[in-house]
Amino acid sequence: MELSDPATPDTSLDLNGTTNRRKSGRARQKPVLLNKDPNVSQVSSGSSAKRKLADLRGIGEEDFSDVDSGDETSPEESDPDEEELKEQRKKASRAKKALTKSAPKRAKTGPALTTKLAVRPAVNRVKKPSKSQKPRARPAKNVADDGTGLYAEVFSQGKTLDAVAADWIKRWEQNNTEAMCDLINLVIKCTGCDLQVDVHDIEDPDNAVSKLTDLQDEYQTQKYTDYPLISKAKGNASFRATMTGFFETLISTCHAAGLLYSDLAIIENVEVWVSTMSSSAIRPFRHTATVISLTIGNTLCAVAADVAENTAKTMRQKEGEQRKKSVNKERVKSLEAKVAEGDRRRAQVVESLQAIFDTVFVHRYRDVDPKIRAECVIALGTWIVTLPEVYFEGIYIRYLGWVLSDTFAPTRAEVIKQLCKLFKNKENVARLRTFTERFRDRLVEMAVRDSEISIRAATVELLDMIRKTGLLEPDDIDTVGRLVFDTEPRVRKAVVGFFAENINDLFETTLEELGGEEGLVELLGEEVEDDYDSPRISWMMLKCVAEALLSYDAEGEEDDSETRRVDGGMIATGADTRFTLAAQTICEGIPEAKQWELIAGYLLYDFSIADQSKEGADATFKARCMLKEREEVLLLEILNVSVKNRLLEAVESETDKKGKKTKARKEESREIQESAALHLATVIPQLLKKFGSDSATASAVLRLEHVLNLEIFQELRQDSTTYASLLDDINKQFLTHADQNVLAEASSALLHAREFDDLEEVTGAKVQDLWDETISALRTLMNAGIGDNISDIRNTVRRIANLARVSDCIAVFDLEGRSNSKMKSNASTMNLLSLLNNLIRDPELDPEAGDEANEIIISATKALLFYYMWTVHSVQSAITSNEPIPSIADYIQLSQTLITFIETRHSTSSVRLAATGTLLDLYTLFGTFRHIQLSSTHQANADRIHTFVRHIPVPAQHLILSTFTALEKSFAKKSHRSLEAAPDDDLASDPEDSDDEDDDGDSHAQQETLIAEKRLCEMASRMVLAIVGRVIDHDGPNKGTIRERLARNKGRLGSNFKEVLSHLDEPKAKPKRKGKAGVTRKKLAKPVEVEEEESDEEPQVEEGGEEDLRNRELAEDRIVDPDGESAGEGGLPGEDGFEDEDVMGD
Repeated sequence: MELSDPATPDTSLDLNGTTNRRKSGRARQKPVLLNKDPNVSQVSSGSSAKRKLADLRGIGEEDFSDVDSGDETSPEESDPDEEELKEQRKKASRAKKALTKSAPKRAKTGPALTTKLAVRPAVNRVKKPSKSQKPRARPAKNVADDGTGLYAEVFSQGKTLDAVAADWIKRWEQNNTEAMCDLINLVIKCTGCDLQVDVHDIEDPDNAVSKLTDLQDEYQTQKYTDYPLISKAKGNASFRATMTGFFETLISTCHAAGLLYSDLAIIENVEVWVSTMSSSAIRPFRHTATVISLTIGNTLCAVAADVAENTAKTMRQKEGEQRKKSVNKERVKSLEAKVAEGDRRRAQVVESLQAIFDTVFVHRYRDVDPKIRAECVIALGTWIVTLPEVYFEGIYIRYLGWVLSDTFAPTRAEVIKQLCKLFKNKENVARLRTFTERFRDRLVEMAVRDSEISIRAATVELLDMIRKTGLLEPDDIDTVGRLVFDTEPRVRKAVVGFFAENINDLFETTLEELGGEEGLVELLGEEVEDDYDSPRISWMMLKCVAEALLSYDAEGEEDDSETRRVDGGMIATGADTRFTLAAQTICEGIPEAKQWELIAGYLLYDFSIADQSKEGADATFKARCMLKEREEVLLLEILNVSVKNRLLEAVESETDKKGKKTKARKEESREIQESAALHLATVIPQLLKKFGSDSATASAVLRLEHVLNLEIFQELRQDSTTYASLLDDINKQFLTHADQNVLAEASSALLHAREFDDLEEVTGAKVQDLWDETISALRTLMNAGIGDNISDIRNTVRRIANLARVSDCIAVFDLEGRSNSKMKSNASTMNLLSLLNNLIRDPELDPEAGDEANEIIISATKALLFYYMWTVHSVQSAITSNEPIPSIADYIQLSQTLITFIETRHSTSSVRLAATGTLLDLYTLFGTFRHIQLSSTHQANADRIHTFVRHIPVPAQHLILSTFTALEKSFAKKSHRSLEAAPDDDLASDPEDSDDEDDDGDSHAQQETLIAEKRLCEMASRMVLAIVGRVIDHDGPNKGTIRERLARNKGRLGSNFKEVLSHLDEPKAKPKRKGKAGVTRKKLAKPVEVEEEESDEEPQVEEGGEEDLRNRELAEDRIVDPDGESAGEGGLPGEDGFEDEDVMGD
């Protein structure tokens, strides 16, 4: 029979009827209930508790029965003599006093109180303190139905887990059936199930499956969707840690007490019930039981390791004793017995571990629930590290390799994490050789193609460890090394160490081939810090970097610039190429790549001297350092990145860790920037002189000018001829190259130079020289005829378009030419505006003329669009500064030409796409005049300005929509997406089928898909701007049709397309601020509509207004007067007040 533990007062005793209960005087130990003991007669909870307390305190069971049992007591117990009555009253009085003294302390004993609540009568006046169970909301609910209270003891705050485990072991020694019943009910409670087993179920372990099946069926009827182990409820924040911590403590305590070896029933019974639950069809049962079983396995591994360590120590003691001259045989015998006992215990623990592995892990590592699979991976990794002599074998490690192909990303991530732990220890290399050979291909595949970026980065780090062990094949090293060109920054960052180590290996091998590092140092001499022009060993490191990058470049000889070209014939300057991305990675891992002066000196060195002498170590070294053409391009990219990083570090170094700027730091940063500016001003012309003939290297050198701090250059009072010489070199590159990359970079360099006012005069003169020479060349070529000079005309028009992008070209375009008697045509007297308009209408530039003719048309229309952009900007600036408004050239001629191109060209041809985009931009640009706000000074020009606000003709709108439909179909076809069926609608029909487009093959499928999406989004964005600007889809019988057509496939063509069309949605934030709605709409009503005849059809005047554009994030693409908020459009008096009242009335 179990002994009672009086940690909690037994309030079930009734000393005065049913209201006054006799209370125990002891409140320091936890009670153990006997309400389920089969050896105790359980008539009522009150009588059971009285007998239990009587046995513990030495008071006769018959004494307490006389107080409260009534007719249930025997006749002998109901007639005590007088002495017994006196003794009984004395002891009852002492117990009552003791209970009164300890009552305040018992109120804080959460676990004991909650343990007894389940068997106390309703009249019990001792209540559980609510604060003790506040952090455990869900467990507190379950405890109310728990008859044993072990769950409450574990998850309450009153006792430590060590104390709870010790108490359970005491109960096990007293009544193992009751204790095991408590433990199994705890496991069931942890699943979130309120049901429980009884002692009869525990006594029959063969019936565990059927009993758990019954519990499972009954639990399913409750339809729980959550369980404590995965619940995000506040009360379950520490549930997992507490649950696993208890079982760890319980097994450790059993090990310390010896029960784990002397009483096998503990672990065997737990295995029977928990392993059965781990195979349940219900996820809460299966997951919770698996976690508990694996936790027990983790603890058993630690126990086995501890036993093995102690056994080893004992063995060493025995061996030491045997080596003594006078051997103590009794001690040796005792130590041998301890060793044998240790071996027996370890074998027994390993046997229990193997049972868990066979019954739980083998079935659950491939469970349908990914969380359970991840739990198994973590446990196996722990077992291998904790008990390597057992689990560091191929039959166990292979499970990690199999799970590498798991479909759940966190599970794969856990496998990589566990493998990293194993490969960190170099002593494990021999054991991992077979595993690596078997699963190496899968690891490389994960590093290159896994869908999760974090897993790819972690796998690269793991492969770096494998590479250090020598278990990675050369082909695999190259495959991982190519990730230096990867588009994901995290992957590139992870591959830094891998790539740097490869470079170091290649560098060391090369030095050995050249006679070793010591021999080269003796040959070349010691490196001087500031002497970057003389050969040095560091050059060989840069050479190795260039060779490795060239070998890793998967795109080979393919021109990288093609991926930067857009349909309009312009180049997206500033876009990072794959070489730029690789250079950023290299600078982080290779110290030599951070020294931009070293790279510049290496590039500028003339290796032609080495060709004259073909003998000697010096010549051999120089010949080995000689760069190939593509290696020069790579090093120039690294040079650009290195310069940018150095200047950025200088700026960031001005502040310390606390964010404060000190004078010393500022001076140091300033010195670095000044030195870099002076050095770059000298190096850039030298680089242009050497590499300016090739377009690839010339564009890379021109990018260096973008980071040149001209402000510092001017403050140092350098000779202006140095800066003028630099601009002359840039102009030379602009005029001698026809490559779009070079033209774009040179134009950006000129634009960067014009940002500094002190250098505006010098820069402006150089830009004007470019204009004069370019226009003169175009006139000469036009007079000579297009046929034989089409390539030169194309290059010249390209230059004009790039110049128009970076400088105000109004005066240049409007300037009339001088008469020249030698020229047959009138091109010499025609201004550039008319010249370009005539050029794009020239019959020789028909669709059959080829790509060069198409490029001429595209570049010319782009230049004309820039001219009108500068025109609108000048009008806006004149209004802002209250100056006379300049003359405005009409754009009707250009618009008619563009419409002709749209009609005559194929629906997806580059000319038609450029013409459609230019037409939309042109009308939208002048549509901003609708909202322009004129002061009283400019009222006379109101009508003239308003005449430029026009709608795109309806036939042209049909053509625009047809072009959009063709692009939509093209992207849907390339991306394998389905489109919504088009209704019978003339506007939606496509007169030309785009399905006849050529497919470039699978190798370029992704690139073609991205280009198709880019074209579609660009066209859609221009149409959205035109709709918001009310130049299309604004009037006529088909009003709103284009808007509906754009939105038809909004959710079918990707997130980018959807985001573009989201600007057509009505703002949703306006109705929320009802109190200020009138004020907002009053502001929106101020601009006056130009076309008054349509005012009745457009009552919501705020649509497309300035505020509306700003809300849609489109106002930045418009030219709007920031100061004219009070004046209405046209400045007509009285209209503002009328429209305010009209809007407010709505």
